[in-house]
Amino acid sequence: MSCEVIVRRARDVDLKRRMELVRQGLSGYFWSAFVYFFFQELTLECCVLGAAVLFIFCGVSPALCCLVLPTAVAVVALGVSATHHALAHRQAQKIRGEVFGLVAEVCGVLLLSPGAGRLPIHIQLDFPNTSTPAYSLVIGTVSVSDVWGPSEEGWLHALVVHPEWRGRGVGCSLLAAARRISLQGPAAVGRSLRTVVSLLQPKAREALITSGWRNEGLYERPLCGAALTLPLERLLTTVPPDHYDL
Repeated sequence: MSCEVIVRRARDVDLKRRMELVRQGLSGYFWSAFVYFFFQELTLECCVLGAAVLFIFCGVSPALCCLVLPTAVAVVALGVSATHHALAHRQAQKIRGEVFGLVAEVCGVLLLSPGAGRLPIHIQLDFPNTSTPAYSLVIGTVSVSDVWGPSEEGWLHALVVHPEWRGRGVGCSLLAAARRISLQGPAAVGRSLRTVVSLLQPKAREALITSGWRNEGLYERPLCGAALTLPLERLLTTVPPDHYDL
């Protein structure tokens, strides 16, 4: 049996695996997030101020003041870990309330040895298969929900591909299938899809841009007032007018 990837609609039995992928995807950003937040001006200022207070007002020796740095490392690492845990829980709630979800499932005897290069990818949406192949593993997922409010738009989130299966077109295939369902058919959520990516998600942004999504602007999400923010990019994709009634 040859190895291939099937993009299909998600089923209830896929939820646990999808959440594992979301958690794994978030944990993959740990070091990038840690470096970004540790070297923020606010973090470094707190380190210097804390050491100065201990030395000047508390009479702590310079050697012990140096412990402020590893303490800051531990605090930032704990904060990033806790934030990722909270985001994973939030994504779980969003997936349960989605309009629809998709998964990429690799089937074949080679699934335990990913190897290199692209794999044949088939999008099968019209005739959902309720059976599970003898050799299969869900390696990617994406979710689409309604945008809050009366707009005719959908919100794409939880786009994740297992690290060992990236760079093979799986993410772009999930995006193509999500766009096809979102903008036409019984599960249509509108005539456009929106999403946001942070600077910590360059691979996700690359897949979106490759799939035809366009930039709609940048903004900063405050995490600790104006002193600590995370830059985000809005992305949008639409269906051409001549495809509205397909």
